[in-house]
Order: sequence, then structure tokens, then C-alpha cells
Amino acid sequence: MYIREFYYNDDNRMLYVEFSTDNDGDETYRVLELTIEDVMYYSPNIIHEDDMYKMDENDVIELIDQYSTENDLPEESIL
Repeated sequence: MYIREFYYNDDNRMLYVEFSTDNDGDETYRVLELTIEDVMYYSPNIIHEDDMYKMDENDVIELIDQYSTENDLPEESIL
């Protein structure tokens, strides 16, 4: 999995992630937007809102992996 971009917007309390899976082509990406409550639910570790600013790519990958066990990933978009 390749994380293209991610950031936490504290105004609307949403995590925005652009990523590609190993099966996606080089010209496609996916967008996932999760509320802070979703992040807390799907995170493999206990997480608080303050932790959102300390997340790294590995944390985001683990979060997406856990999310995908219960949900379909978003559709691919063309770059």
C-alpha cells in the first residue's frame, strides 16, 4: 500500500487519506475520509484526538487495513 497524502482536519475532525493499494495501477488512487470516531474504532491501538497529529504512514496503513476488514475500500480514481 502506498500513502500519497494524509492529514487530519481539526475543524471538521476528519482524517483525509489518499492512497493506492498494491493492486491499483500507477495512474489511480483512492480517497478515504474518516471521522475521529471512525479512526478510534478502526485503529488497532487506543487512540485519542491528540494522537491524530502524531500519526505516520505506518499508522495510516494499519488503520486502512483494519477498516477494510469490515468495509469495502473506496472506488479508484484516475490521477
